[in-house]
Amino acid sequence: MRPSPPVFAVLLAAAAMLLGGCAAREGPDLAAVYARATENQRQPPVVVIPGLMGTTLVDARSGEEYWPGPLSRLAFSDHAGLARSAPEWIPEDRLRPGALIRELGGVDIYGQLLGTLEGAGRFVAGTPGEPPGDARRRYYTLAYDWRQPNIVAVRQLHALIDQLRRDFDDPALRIDIIAHSNGGLIANYYLRYGPEDVLEQAGPQPWVEGGKRVRRLAMLGTPNLGSVTSLRRLQHGFRVGLRTVPIEALASFSTVFETLPHPRTAVVFDRHGRALALDLYDPVIWRDNRWSVFSPEVETRVLRAAGDASAGRVALAVLRADFERNLRRGKRFNEALSQPFPRNGLRIAAFGGDCELTPAGAVLETVGNRAVLAFEPKEVHQPVAGVDYNALLLAPGDGLVTRASQDAAALGFVPLRQTFFLCENHARLLANRYFQNNLLNFLLGP
Repeated sequence: MRPSPPVFAVLLAAAAMLLGGCAAREGPDLAAVYARATENQRQPPVVVIPGLMGTTLVDARSGEEYWPGPLSRLAFSDHAGLARSAPEWIPEDRLRPGALIRELGGVDIYGQLLGTLEGAGRFVAGTPGEPPGDARRRYYTLAYDWRQPNIVAVRQLHALIDQLRRDFDDPALRIDIIAHSNGGLIANYYLRYGPEDVLEQAGPQPWVEGGKRVRRLAMLGTPNLGSVTSLRRLQHGFRVGLRTVPIEALASFSTVFETLPHPRTAVVFDRHGRALALDLYDPVIWRDNRWSVFSPEVETRVLRAAGDASAGRVALAVLRADFERNLRRGKRFNEALSQPFPRNGLRIAAFGGDCELTPAGAVLETVGNRAVLAFEPKEVHQPVAGVDYNALLLAPGDGLVTRASQDAAALGFVPLRQTFFLCENHARLLANRYFQNNLLNFLLGP
């Protein structure tokens, strides 16, 4: 049976909010504005790195697209099958990354961004391994498994640049990067440490090759200081379509932990509005408060899904051990991105939205005999008179990432050469013509 039109309307709106996109908007004639600039055939190639869930996942055996798959599945599945079943670093036999999602059921995701590169920018979609020929204005996309640790995508990026240097017959080739959301964290790490996993090292040393490989980086809605929304999803699951991705599946995605609020930020408060010294990366906090995979609800579901009591206990132990490892590595990932940035002649710009109230904190209180986190003012069970919970829990941003997290210049984490913020939502930024205008100006300018 086909879902009714109202269901499809809800589904497509949810898809747009999740992956980023909207219908076309009026704006400047970009082809006319950049006609002269597009004559430059020595323009560096561009690599586009999408955000979380912006790459399709394909069944390696059948070739069927598992994510996002047909609209009926996107609307009505809880997507529990997205849980990674293989140990960290090991590719699964079942799912592999496919391609960037251009549109979903008529809703734009990355299609308009790529269309602007092709139209106004006069770039041609390139295929790694094929020389560019006379038309050297090329762009490439980095499809990656967004459930795995970001270091996996970092190594893909390194291999891609190596390949492009061979394709362009230029061992000193520098590329430009357009990185959306989590893609900006991938690029940030790469420019600091290259393809090396430094998260198990004490005092990781910076990489000096980043500026020799990348000329310009455009970070679009990137959570440089993390996102409170990631914290909420690990507490309550992730709403997609008409269902919720369960905590036990979401907790198998390493990237969720790498986008938690930065360790140097205070995002948890008591009922009186006082900041709490709570280390969200400490497994003891989660175990003692019975949050996320340590909650009775998740325990019941995991044991029931296993069928056999012994198998259920093993599955639960593995799930919790993976959770603790992901917390530890998530903290080290964020700390690694807050080290001094190598001076390498690279130009970085941040683009984003800043006029929508965005989750920025949580209130910790005791309800019954359990400690719970409230993420919205209406969720606070015992509000204290005079405390402005709106100001405490919400801040200007794009609806998913606060402006402070996108900018991060105040803490010196990212040496931004320029910033451009406009009144736009995280999901609609890429299709905004005024954003696209400034992006092309950044890429095509001298």
